[in-house]
Formats: sequence, structure tokens, C-alpha cells
Amino acid sequence: MKRREFLKASAASAACFSMSGLTLAMPKWAEAAQTTRSTINLVAEVAQKTVATAATGATANVLVPVWQFRDQAAPGPGLLASGIVGRTGDTITISLTNTLDRPINFVIPGMLETSTPVAPGSSGTIAFVLRAPGSYFYTDGANGQLGRAMGLVGPLVVLPQQSGLNSLLSNPAVAPNAPAAPNLTLFDQQYTLLLHEMDSRLNSAIASGGTFDMATYEPNYFFINGLSYPATKSDPTTFIKMALAEVVAIRFINAGLIYYPMHFHGYHVDVVLRNRTQEKAVVSKDSVLVSVGECVDTLLEVNQVGAYPLHSHYMPAVTANGVYPFGNMLLLQAS
Repeated sequence: MKRREFLKASAASAACFSMSGLTLAMPKWAEAAQTTRSTINLVAEVAQKTVATAATGATANVLVPVWQFRDQAAPGPGLLASGIVGRTGDTITISLTNTLDRPINFVIPGMLETSTPVAPGSSGTIAFVLRAPGSYFYTDGANGQLGRAMGLVGPLVVLPQQSGLNSLLSNPAVAPNAPAAPNLTLFDQQYTLLLHEMDSRLNSAIASGGTFDMATYEPNYFFINGLSYPATKSDPTTFIKMALAEVVAIRFINAGLIYYPMHFHGYHVDVVLRNRTQEKAVVSKDSVLVSVGECVDTLLEVNQVGAYPLHSHYMPAVTANGVYPFGNMLLLQAS
């Protein structure tokens, strides 16, 4: 049975799913770094983000103030200032220093729904146990949507405790009806893509000490791992480089406030997990809707060589301040 056929049959019958991976198949941004740390030191701070825009008919760069969680030991994927990888059962302690002008906290939708806010100029600790394997994001929950809109987001990938599998299926000990371990090797490498956007009017208003009506939120810049096209072509976390006959796991994490219908050229993918819950029926598709706050884990079987774009089908998302082509777009290249 072919791997794609096996996956579909398994998806319909297995009791539990998880995105997992060997140490050699960590998400691309984590391969060169220590992937599991018991304590992570984060600083919530103001930063200046360079974004591409159009000026007098030419491309120019402008600086927009953002908020970020900066990992003092290692950055996250692309231009993100932080990112976390761990295994189920690990206890993680976040040491959070808040240099912003208002209290913030640290939450993980689907895992850690609340924590004690940290006052401006203060530090605090948040401890939690990593639970179900799969894709998550963390953010500030104390300020509602504002924290996410300003950029206080980062990816979290939880791998299963066992290190000998590189698959979407859980440990047979957890899912007794799942196939035997030798059949579980279903992907060869994995990429984590955090989707996010910003409304520069909001950022400027908040940075100057004002307020913003979230009902008028209309983003004009769009990012994948903090990058916009064409910068996504040169970063190893967003330039998806594959080989013929490989199976590639692609994790979409929507930490923004709009939906992203992600459209593949040249390939179809199988959606296996939505927010760590298995799809009841795995259907191959060339467009994958990633709703607000949703994490969608997919598998792509590389069945032809070539270079193809992957981008949002919400067309403003492939612009920068209304100018095409920028924003939420990257390239897949198979050889």
C-alpha cells in the first residue's frame, strides 16, 4: 500500500493522532538549536519591524513599532524573536520580563488558558506541562486581541515523548488500534509556518500612547514566520526545499486575527490535524483554510519536481500596503 493510501486508511480508524518527529526531523528552525529547555527567558519588548512598501513607484522599506516576546537564548523561525519546541510531559518554566507599558501575561490557546499578569517593569514565572502533541502558539491574553495584533505571538511545537517515530500517528500504547510502529514512518521532514499580520495604523497609535478601535482592524502587512515575500525565498524556515518521493509535514499556525486560505500550486496536501484533533476524513486538497487561532497540520507527498508558490487566497494578504507581490507567499522547490 502506498504511503498516501495508508495515511488515509489510518486517519479514518486510528484512535489518536499526533505530529511527531525524530531529532533529525525537528522543525527546520529548531534543528540547529537545543530543542528542549526547562526554563525559557522571554522579554516582552518594543521593537522596530522593517516592512516593504511602495514609494513613488519604487519599493522602499519603512519601520513599524511592534511588540515581541524575545528569547534571550535563541530566536525563533525566520524573523520571529522566539519559538518553543518540547516533548509531551516536559515541564516548561517561562521567566517573563515585561518592559512594555502595561501588564501582560503568557497563554497558550488549547493548553494554558490563563496566567498571572506581569506588571510593567517586573518579572514573573509561569510553569506548565506540555500536553497533547501537535502545533500551538503562545500570546498575551491580558490585553485581548491587542497583544496578538501588536505581535506578542510565537510558535510552540510539542513532539511525543518517544524519540523513535517520525510520524503523524500516536504511540500504539496510547492508540491500541493503530498500526505497528514500522508503518508509522510517514514524513521525512517538517516545516512550521506561523501566519500573522498587522494594521500599521494600530501599531502607530499604540506606540504613541493612544488607543485603537479593534472593530476597524484592517491589516495592511502580512507575514510567514515574521517574513514577507520575497524575503521568504531566502530563509530556510520559509523556503520549503524537498526531494522527489519525500513526504513533508507542514504545520500552519494562525496566530493572527484574520483567516488564511492557504493555496498550493503544483501539489495537493492531506489535512490530518486541526488543533491537535484528527480529521475524520482525510481529503487531498490544494487549498487549506486556517481559521483564526487555528493550527492545521498537513502532509505533502512530493510527486513532481519544480518550483511552485504557496500563498494565501485572500488576495490582500499577498500585498504590502496594497502593493503586489509581497506578504503571505513562499516557494516550494522539489528536485
